[in-house]
Amino acid sequence: MTFSKHQFRAELRRLIEKHISSSSTFEDYVLITGELEEAVDRLDLESEKFPDEEVDACEL
Repeated sequence: MTFSKHQFRAELRRLIEKHISSSSTFEDYVLITGELEEAVDRLDLESEKFPDEEVDACEL
């Protein structure tokens, strides 16, 4: 990862806040939620390449 976990979280929050505002519609929320769910699915698939030992040893 080219930047820290903290930077990633902060940037993701900023991005979401940028696109969600008081003028957002329910459809905006649905679209963003859908994109986030697809990203989670892609990350889950990618994470399967790591050995179980590495996953078990990971402490977040």
